[in-house]
Amino acid sequence: MNKLSRNERLTVILKLLSEHKTLSNAQLAKLLQVTPKTIRCDLVYLESEQQVIRTHGGVQISAQFDADKYCLDSLLSQLTSSKTLSGLISQTPINNRVNNRVNKMNNKVFILGSFNVDIVSTLERFPQPGETLHSLSNNIGAGGKGANQAYAAAKAGASVTFMTKIGKDQFSHFAKEHLAGTGIEKTIIVESDVSPTGNALIYVCEATGENMIAVHSGANTEVTQDEVLQAEQHIIGANLLLTQLENNIDAIKQSMQIAHSHGVKVVLNPAPYHDDTPSLLKYVDVITPNETEASLMTGIEVSSLNSAKLAAKKINQMGVNTVVITRGAQGVLVYENERFSEVAAIKCVVTDTTGAGDAFNGALVAQMVTGANLFEAAKYANAYASLAVEREGAANMPDASLVAARL
Repeated sequence: MNKLSRNERLTVILKLLSEHKTLSNAQLAKLLQVTPKTIRCDLVYLESEQQVIRTHGGVQISAQFDADKYCLDSLLSQLTSSKTLSGLISQTPINNRVNNRVNKMNNKVFILGSFNVDIVSTLERFPQPGETLHSLSNNIGAGGKGANQAYAAAKAGASVTFMTKIGKDQFSHFAKEHLAGTGIEKTIIVESDVSPTGNALIYVCEATGENMIAVHSGANTEVTQDEVLQAEQHIIGANLLLTQLENNIDAIKQSMQIAHSHGVKVVLNPAPYHDDTPSLLKYVDVITPNETEASLMTGIEVSSLNSAKLAAKKINQMGVNTVVITRGAQGVLVYENERFSEVAAIKCVVTDTTGAGDAFNGALVAQMVTGANLFEAAKYANAYASLAVEREGAANMPDASLVAARL
């Protein structure tokens, strides 16, 4: 069973209760393949909406129970029958409709990035040095910042070409099969004869959803000059290039130089931070560090809005026109044309923060290539990331159709 979004879980819970009237937390957790904590959070929310009454270890329907409250088909039916919406559609100028079709043709994103096999363990808490803990669950999935961002961008509506390098090992078939099923329009997969497919060991704390990650780069750091040149026409043909720092710096720089020299906008997610990051900045149009990466880039400890603003200004002085600092539960800070704007955090039930930054970056560039201004793109990406953290697994990206409701 694929992991469900929060709204999908709420819909399923209500449908089950409409048939069985009462269920236990354990039954729901097993049926939906999520942790008991996730179920408890869902039920607390449903109780606040007066849909259910929580009992000891379980739940039952309330007097205000509505089995279709979170059903997408029901919401779509309401929208399509709305006179207001019909009026808006009929009043949309033909020129706008033509422009929308043109925009869909100009939404090409090229992403050079990593592919990793993620080995994820969920724990009640993180272990202390030298301590052994039993995991609550363990699974193997697809990851890597590049692959995650490409997947998110494709789910958010961009036409994505993704280039990556893997090994010739037991994970190569897994990588190809995963990428073929993501909706990414084109994948350029190069294989190494000497290094394994990249992999990551990930601990997720059940109580907070926070994670700790150790990455072995493998083939990701062996992209050659000739391999980048083979993708040159794809880079030139894109409207925007997005990359991160899980590949070798010389390959990243070469792809940026090609894009920059042909007027292709370059977006850099400086993660994980690398000492050579400053050498890349002259090719970058938009940079998207989190608080930790902004601190490492500037030497300013980013722990508040004011310190984030100081860091954004310093990064701008280092040569990047536009700075977008993601601040987790504090939202997003945008610095463009010497002006600040803030995107407020969105309340959500955090299940797993692994891949949250990747979801943000993928959704951000997908909006940018449609012509959205940076603030609106960041607002959309923030909502998209809030949906992603409600799901387990870095590569379990949500559908873009849910973003409007979340906003």
